[in-house]
Amino acid sequence: MTPKTALLLVTLLLVVGPWLLWRVPAIRRVAPLAVVQIVAGLLLGPTLFGRLAPEASAAVFSPWVLSALNGLSGIGVALYVFCSGLHLDTAGLRDSARRLGPMAAGSMGLPLLLGLGAGFWIAAAWPEAMGARGDRVGFAISVAICVAVTALPVLAAILRELNMIQGRLGQTALALAALNDMALWLAIAALLALARGSAAHSLLVAALSLAWIAAMALVARPLLARLAARSVGPDTVLVAALGTAFASAALAEAIDLGLIIGAFGAGVAMPAAWRVALLARIEPLTAAVLLPFFFVSTGLRATIDPGSGAFLGMLALVTLATVLGKVAGTALPARAAGEPWPEALALGALMQTKGLMEVVVLAVLLDAGLIGAPVFSALVAMAVVCTLATAPLLRLALRPWRSLPHAGLVARGGSVYADGDGQAGTAGGERR
Repeated sequence: MTPKTALLLVTLLLVVGPWLLWRVPAIRRVAPLAVVQIVAGLLLGPTLFGRLAPEASAAVFSPWVLSALNGLSGIGVALYVFCSGLHLDTAGLRDSARRLGPMAAGSMGLPLLLGLGAGFWIAAAWPEAMGARGDRVGFAISVAICVAVTALPVLAAILRELNMIQGRLGQTALALAALNDMALWLAIAALLALARGSAAHSLLVAALSLAWIAAMALVARPLLARLAARSVGPDTVLVAALGTAFASAALAEAIDLGLIIGAFGAGVAMPAAWRVALLARIEPLTAAVLLPFFFVSTGLRATIDPGSGAFLGMLALVTLATVLGKVAGTALPARAAGEPWPEALALGALMQTKGLMEVVVLAVLLDAGLIGAPVFSALVAMAVVCTLATAPLLRLALRPWRSLPHAGLVARGGSVYADGDGQAGTAGGERR
């Protein structure tokens, strides 16, 4: 088998296989497509394929194929986080920041504290989990960030599948996730700047990062806004947007800030008038074709070993910290702000969604040497477990309350949703 044939076969398997599995109703009810793709990537690595057929795995994933996968993985993840930036409604965040502030602080603060505790515990119990560059403090902060992540795009996909995205609960959850994402990228940027080199190097990276932020805010964004005001054609919009995304990603990578943060910043800088059209053109292809390369690259670095006491211990710690931190950290401030318990708990259940954003963050931290392979594998597994638990936890939170008219929600027969005008209905679209 030639390397090109192997690459094409891997591509075929990654693009078609997860989608066919996701079409099975039982799987589609509990897992968004991104989670099925993540699991497929894991199974192609040492977790299953490499363990059952090591010779075949080595033949398929030759050095040439691995190099191609890594290159395509970088493009795919850059476009994914660019789309995540497009999802971030900065105007809406400014309007709702005061109302959502306590809930956003709780949904980040408590998971960060529990994640720090879990990180220090793991560093003491399993020192091999720490990365080559990380000390205990840096390692614990890395674990804390991973525990505090909420995956905005995957959360949006889950809300769409439950027909809740236009209801008040869905919109509140999306706004909280957007605030979480913004804080997340700032924290990662600061951590990477401190971890990569001496104090002088960190100060240089910080200064260059501020210059990059100023360039995006004061140069790129106004220029793009002027271009958007001229009503240019869709091809010009696409080229201008992608050119900005890759230029920003390359610049951020060159200054040690990281291509992911650069691409995310480019998405945030896009004019509001372009966002819907860009998402319609870029996101489907990225999700269906390019992201699977990132998943398989991640899967080749993760070993899920259910028989390992260290793996199970780390998985239990980070999962408990995530679920408890996110649910309690969101629900308690929401209840204090006057939300009824079912909505408050449902918000907490939604905020512990992980999915792809967690895997992206993990790849950044692993490449930076802040975490090691053992905890990387445990955190990838935690991302899958928590994302799969989102819909069941949501239904559990709302089950005791059959109807919540003030929120436009219904919990009946395992389905919970609200339509665009706040009127609740059944899964078949029937009004109630």
